[in-house]
Amino acid sequence: MNALVVMSVALAAAAGGAAPPAGDGVELAGPEAGGVSVPSAPGAWGGERTGREPTLSDRVADYELRAVLDPVKHTIDGTERLTWRNRSAVAVRSLYLHLYLNAFESGGSTFLTERARLGASRGGARIEKGEWGSIELRAVSQGGRPVPWRFVHPDGGPGTDHTVVRLDLPEPVAPGATTVLDVRFLDQLPRVIARTGWFGRFHLAGQWYPKIGVLELPGERGAVRPRWNCHEFHLNSEFYADFGSYRLEVVAPAGFTVAASGLPDGAPRAGPEGVVHRFRADDVHDVAFTAWDGFAPPLAATWRGPGSPEVRVQVLFPPEYAAQGREALQATVDALGFFSRTLFPYPYAAVTCVIPPFNAVEAGGMEYETFFTSMAANSFPRDTSGFTRYVTVHEFGHGYFMGLVASNEFEEPFLDEGLDELWDVRMLEGERLVPRLPAALRLLGLGLPAFGLLDLERLTGGTRHPADALAQSSWNRWSTGTYASIYPRTVLAFRDLEREVGAGPFARGMALYARRWRFRHPSTADLEAALVDGGADPARVRRFFAQQVYGVAQPDDRLVHLDSTELLPVAGLVERDGKRVERDAKAIAREVAERRRAWRAAHGAPADGKPGPFPWLTVVEARRMGALDLPHELVVTFEDGSTRKAAWPAGERWGRWSFEAPVPARAAKLDPGAAWATDLARLDDGRTRKAVPAAARRWGADAWAWLQLLFAAAEAL
Repeated sequence: MNALVVMSVALAAAAGGAAPPAGDGVELAGPEAGGVSVPSAPGAWGGERTGREPTLSDRVADYELRAVLDPVKHTIDGTERLTWRNRSAVAVRSLYLHLYLNAFESGGSTFLTERARLGASRGGARIEKGEWGSIELRAVSQGGRPVPWRFVHPDGGPGTDHTVVRLDLPEPVAPGATTVLDVRFLDQLPRVIARTGWFGRFHLAGQWYPKIGVLELPGERGAVRPRWNCHEFHLNSEFYADFGSYRLEVVAPAGFTVAASGLPDGAPRAGPEGVVHRFRADDVHDVAFTAWDGFAPPLAATWRGPGSPEVRVQVLFPPEYAAQGREALQATVDALGFFSRTLFPYPYAAVTCVIPPFNAVEAGGMEYETFFTSMAANSFPRDTSGFTRYVTVHEFGHGYFMGLVASNEFEEPFLDEGLDELWDVRMLEGERLVPRLPAALRLLGLGLPAFGLLDLERLTGGTRHPADALAQSSWNRWSTGTYASIYPRTVLAFRDLEREVGAGPFARGMALYARRWRFRHPSTADLEAALVDGGADPARVRRFFAQQVYGVAQPDDRLVHLDSTELLPVAGLVERDGKRVERDAKAIAREVAERRRAWRAAHGAPADGKPGPFPWLTVVEARRMGALDLPHELVVTFEDGSTRKAAWPAGERWGRWSFEAPVPARAAKLDPGAAWATDLARLDDGRTRKAVPAAARRWGADAWAWLQLLFAAAEAL
C-alpha cells in the first residue's frame, strides 16, 4: 500500500469516517433521497435509445476484471481496470466507489447494524467465526500515479461502515473526458449471506469488485445539478450503476464449473494459477460469477424470438435438484417469450440460471443482467410444486425491471421489485402453486389447497395503515416487513389502476415505459408520465400516484347493514269508497289476516323464494372506512334468485339503497367479482340476511377430528 493511501486511511479512521466535501463541489446524494416526483428531461441519460446507435447503451463505465479464486480460503485476488467517462459539464476531481463486501466485515457495518435493529432479511444467516467477508483496496492508480482514498458515509451511517470510498484524483477528469483507474483488491468472501459468498466449495461472487457510483446530471431522476449517487449498502437496498462493457477473467482450479454474466469469450485454458475462463458482457451494469465442482452437467436450450438474437439458455444445478433444473429451464424459456412480447425483445445472446445447493439458499433468488439465481428444495415449504418456476420467472424478470430498465434500487425499489412481481403475476395468471406437506402428514391424509400467485399477493399485501409509501427509499422504512410489502402492494395497487384506466391503455403505458427507458435510469415520475402518454386517463393516473404511490391511502369498503321488512298496511287515514277513514291497529290486523288467508287459499303456504300477499322492502347500507375511494357495484340477491344492481360512486363516504321486491333479500355484495385488489377486508364486503353456520360447523368438525386423532395417538403411546 502506498504512503498516500496509508495516510488517507489513517485520517479517515481518526475522523470517525467523516470526510470533507469533494474539491470539485459535486454533491453526494444523502439519506433523504427517495421517490422522485418530477419527470426526467427527454434527453436524460443521452435520450431514448432508438436502436440506430452503435451500441445498445450509452456506455459510461467499462471494466476489465480478473479474479483468481481460492476455493479453500474463499478469497478472490482481483485486479480491475476501470474506464470512466465524465458526462457532466464540470471537471470531476473525486470519484466514489462501492465496496459492497465490507457490509459483512463486522457488526459495525450499516447493513448489519440495520439488521440488528430491524430484523433479519433473506433468511438472516448468522456469521460465525471465520465466516466474515470483506474487500480490501490494495492499490489505486490513475495514469501510474497513486490515488488516495477515504471512507465516507453518504447516509449518515456508522463510522465503522466501509462500503463507500472516495477517491481524490491526482488529475481531474475534464467535461466529456475519460479517465482510467487501475485497482488491485482482495476479496474475502463471507459464508453465503444476502446474495453472495461460499458454502463448502460452492461460490457465488456477487458485488465482489470495487464499483463506481453514478454521476447524475440535471434533469435526471430529479437532479438539479450534478450529483453523485453512491449510497451505503443498507440492509434492504440493492444496487444502481451505469451501463458499460465488461471483460471478465475468472481463474479457478481444474474440475470447477464456472459460469458468469455474458457469454464465454473463447474456450477455457490452463494457466499457472488454474484454469482461465473468460467472459464478455456488453451494455450491462454488473457482472457476477459462480464456481463449484459439484454442479451436475448443465441443461441448455436455445430461444428465438422476433427482434432478439438467438439466445443461449443454460441452467446449472446440484444433482439432487435435477427436476427443478428442468423446471427452471422451461420457466426461463417461457419468460423470454412473455417479457419479450409484452415489453420489448430481449436484446442479449445469453441467459444463465443457477440453482444453489441446499445450504447456500441465501445465494438463491438474486439477479444480474444475463445471469441470475433461482431456488429449489426437497423439503417443505420450498418443494411446493411451481415454486422454482415462480422464483425463476421473478429473477429473470429482474433482467428487465432492474437490468434493462435500470431504475435506482436504493431509492425507488418498487420500480424493480414491485413492477417485476406485477409482471410475474400477469405471466403466471391461472397457474397454481401446490404445497406439499411433510411425508408424515401426507400419510395421515392431510394436505393444503392449491393457490394462485395473486391469492398469495392478496394474503400478504393487505396491510392496514401501511407505514411507508411505495415510492420511499429502501432504507427509510419502518421495518423489514414494510419493505417486503413492496412486492404485493405494488401488484395489488397497479392491478386496480389497470381496472380504472382500462387494460389496453395500461398495457400500452407499461410497454412504453419499458421501451422509452431501456438502457437508461427512470424514476417514479417517469413511470407516471409513460402511463399517461400510453393513453391512460391523466386525472386517474395522477390521483392514483398521489394516493397510492407517493401516499398511503387505502380502500376499506364494507357493508354494514342488510335487512328486509314486509310492507304491511300502516295506521292512519286512508281513502275508502271516496271517503277518508281511519285505519287503526285492530283494522290493520284484520286486513293482514284476511289477505294472508286469501293468499294461502289461492297460492298455498308461504315459503322462502315465493312471493306472498305483501311486498318486501330491503335496505342495504355501506361505509367507506379507508381514505381511498373506489367506485363499486352493489348486487343484491333475493330469495327467488333474482338480482338487483346499484352503483356506489367514488367520493361518497356512505351509501344507502332501498329495493322493493316480492320476496326478501338473501344476500348483498360489494364488488362481487372481486375486481378491486386493494380492498383491505373482503369478508366485510358482503352480508347475508340470515346467519349461515356452515363454515363454523365445518371448522368445528375439523377441530373435533384433530382432537380425536391426538387422543388416538396418545392412547397408542
